[in-house]
Amino acid sequence: MKNKRNQELKKLKQGIYFLPNLFTTANLFAGCFSIINAIDGNYSIAAISIFVAVFLDGMDGKIARVTNAVSDFGKDYDSLSDLVSFGVAPALLFYLWGNNHLLNSILLWEKTAWLVSFFYIAATALRLARFNNQLHLKYNPYFSGLPSPAAATLVSVVVWQCELLLLTPIVSFAVLIFSIIVSAAMMVSKVPYYSFKDAQSARRIPFAKTVMIPLIFILILLEPPLVLSVMAISYLFSGPISLLLGSILKTIKKQLSSFQSNRSD
Repeated sequence: MKNKRNQELKKLKQGIYFLPNLFTTANLFAGCFSIINAIDGNYSIAAISIFVAVFLDGMDGKIARVTNAVSDFGKDYDSLSDLVSFGVAPALLFYLWGNNHLLNSILLWEKTAWLVSFFYIAATALRLARFNNQLHLKYNPYFSGLPSPAAATLVSVVVWQCELLLLTPIVSFAVLIFSIIVSAAMMVSKVPYYSFKDAQSARRIPFAKTVMIPLIFILILLEPPLVLSVMAISYLFSGPISLLLGSILKTIKKQLSSFQSNRSD
């Protein structure tokens, strides 16, 4: 144990991997930029900054794997940055937007909002801590619980839609509370969500699939709020639907095997 710790300290003294940590720093910057804009009342820019942070967070992991630059320092730094960008930033965006638009219309909004915001931040921290502890386990193409970037995207895009569509206070309150509570609950759940991290995807993907990448970007640029909303909501429900279908298939297979064994008897 002592030799292992000395080796880790020696590696840290020698330096850290520059490229993946550069993207992690950019992710942290986007999260801080979102917080500042939410405080200043620029809610649309705050939401867009979180989407940028989500993109950068996806890039730093891929770059670290492709360049074989994975380290414990990078893992911890990434988690701390994610807590700011995907925990604190969306929670503050939700809270500050509601204070500006719903405080005078919804009774007990302020107390409800800050408690829900705390619940979301705590769920994000727990989700990230659990993820870090599961990294040493064998490869699994599914996340355990909703990933924090997906949860942040859902909360942010819902706030953005409320800002753009000028919904009534009651509708806005219902949609916002539902999105942030469900996102937080799904983060700490054990519902499996597809990770899009196939063993070969870090290095190569089929040529036909490369067309999907620019197509997705084009759709997002054409109608960002709508496309991001559809993507975030679809991914949110993909986990429970996949779990339900898996349970149904297991039940059917079990009944079929039981029926076949009874016939053979």
